[in-house]
Amino acid sequence: MTIAQDSRYALRRAGKNPAFTAAAVLTLAVGIGANTAIFTVANALLLRPLPYSHPDRLVLISGKRKSSRNNREPLSWPRFTMVNENQRSFSGVAAFTNETFTMTGRGDPAELAAARVSWNFFDILGVRPASGRWFREEEDKPGGDPVVVISDALRMRRFAGDSNVIGQHITLDSRDYSIIGVLPPGFQFGLLGTNTDVYAPRVIDLNIITPAQAQAGTGFLEFVARLRPGIAIGQAQAEMATLGAQYRRENPKAPDANPGFVVAVGSLQDQMVSGVRTALLLLSGSVGLVLLIACANVSSLLLSRALGRQREIAVRTAVGASRAEILRQLLTESLLLALLGGALGMLLSRWGARVRTSLAGSSLPRASEVHIDGYVLAYTAAVSVLAGIVFGLAPALQASRPDLNSVLRAEGRGQEAGTLEQSPDGEAQILQHTIHRWFGRTLSSNRWALKWERLRGGGQLHSSHFRNEWPRADGSRFPVFSGPASD
Repeated sequence: MTIAQDSRYALRRAGKNPAFTAAAVLTLAVGIGANTAIFTVANALLLRPLPYSHPDRLVLISGKRKSSRNNREPLSWPRFTMVNENQRSFSGVAAFTNETFTMTGRGDPAELAAARVSWNFFDILGVRPASGRWFREEEDKPGGDPVVVISDALRMRRFAGDSNVIGQHITLDSRDYSIIGVLPPGFQFGLLGTNTDVYAPRVIDLNIITPAQAQAGTGFLEFVARLRPGIAIGQAQAEMATLGAQYRRENPKAPDANPGFVVAVGSLQDQMVSGVRTALLLLSGSVGLVLLIACANVSSLLLSRALGRQREIAVRTAVGASRAEILRQLLTESLLLALLGGALGMLLSRWGARVRTSLAGSSLPRASEVHIDGYVLAYTAAVSVLAGIVFGLAPALQASRPDLNSVLRAEGRGQEAGTLEQSPDGEAQILQHTIHRWFGRTLSSNRWALKWERLRGGGQLHSSHFRNEWPRADGSRFPVFSGPASD
């Protein structure tokens, strides 16, 4: 038989056993779907580059206290001025901080999430406006023109999607501002939140502190910078250490002049996801365990079914089918189940990823970028194939070596295998035999078996052993898989 013939035969068998097929596919869909959902988020946050120009050269500059576990402390305006004027490692440095504005004059008053940024902030990121322009250097100086850049979402929400919004005025905190630019749809800078609607220049004009406090060295800023070609992060960090020593000499009484306070330079992408990286890795391990349990359950189902197919396989062997051909046929059936489970799991993962990002809200950076792409599809296909091999190989190896003499002798004495399979308790007896022979001998003896009591302590599993049951036609139920007893 060719692979095409094996595939057609596998499809026919799946159609003839809809209950078995549905049970296996749904079990796999849960495991594969959970893995795909987590990978979709991890792909967007950890693997996909930032949506800026040459993102590998973007760095975040922030403070760090040697005695604190907090890796990001705010920096002061005097330090920004000194770094900006003396650094040689960056093609540009921009400061940024969160702000809030109350918008009036267009509908009901509303509090808007906003940001104060240096005039070159968007140029450093390499982002182009959807319309209008970015800030000019003179607008970033004290007394500069009151101008703002707004998000596309605010344009749609408060200006009815008007494409001619450039030049219109907006009232923020009872002050009139002119709109000079609109951000591209979906633009986010995760460190400023996911719903920032207004960007204004002059970080020193922040509402929550006075200019005198800013000049005195109060920390309220972080810096984003772009490395010059050929400059590594380590070189930039060394320069920041030198400038830090200079800053302490020139500003000995400043709040951030403590020798225990240092300036740290790190990859912008790494800093954006630093708060969720550990959680994603833990979730990846948890859903990996879910998939392992699903594979174990389906493997037990296949083992029980293989016992009922001993006569079929023995006859095929007797008429000349090689073990390789039988093994290929059985693996084809397993892969078909895995691919069907993967397809259903993909649908479940879309829903799961959407629910997860909506629940996380603004705490999840780059939430708008979480979507299924080619990498996610390839990952799902790979996981499905791997799962098919994992849960199908052992049953296939066992079933492809029938004892012809005993099977055919049993057939001659009354088709014991068929009788067992069709009897009211046959499926349970086959399954008990399978679990005892396979899981008791292989999984437990290898000591990597699912030790449920130990895993339970991690909080990821239910306090009791996992036990799935499938209904018989007569309404009774039989177990599909049960974890091994504790040592």
